[in-house]
Amino acid sequence: MIHLHSSKVFSDDLAKAKCVLSSSANGSAWHWYAHRITLMRKKCVIVMEEASRYALVFVGLKQKDFSRFDQILTGRILAEASWLCDLPQPETNKRLMAVLEQKSSPVCCSQGLDRSVQAHIRQVADELEYLVRYRFERLPESPDEEFVLGSFVNDTLRKRGGDKDYFSPQEKWRESLLALLAPPEKTNVVNLADFRKGRGNV
Repeated sequence: MIHLHSSKVFSDDLAKAKCVLSSSANGSAWHWYAHRITLMRKKCVIVMEEASRYALVFVGLKQKDFSRFDQILTGRILAEASWLCDLPQPETNKRLMAVLEQKSSPVCCSQGLDRSVQAHIRQVADELEYLVRYRFERLPESPDEEFVLGSFVNDTLRKRGGDKDYFSPQEKWRESLLALLAPPEKTNVVNLADFRKGRGNV
């Protein structure tokens, strides 16, 4: 499950588009934060993952896009994860996508941004403004171009409160995605019923 924490302006966009998402989330939810900005008079949305500060960039969204934003979000997470991890084995990549599909559904939403994440979203917004106006001189025109634009901001070093060192959101998110493929750690905990059963055979 994804718990999407939204700014007021983004919540208003969802409400106007009649996008109704559950507001209840469980403790194991995957936390993302969303804020809408305006670039070159177009509505653009920054969605940032809490742990890695990895940012997804959505450009030129219209009301119909906001009405199904949960689907657009999960689709983009899967696409960028596949691009970023670039796993050579098809079966391994398929397994990662299956894990992410399960982790990304359903999407619930509530208003309110963590102040630390909010500060990084503001940084990304400023960086996007500069890139769009002075480097590319236009907005992206496809999801592939949005990913390229996002790669610039995700390669910028960031630091969270309590961190000793700066980190690359792109590298940190990729590491967390690959960790989903790691086999579960072995444990020495024995089921009590199995233990008693074993003792009976002695």
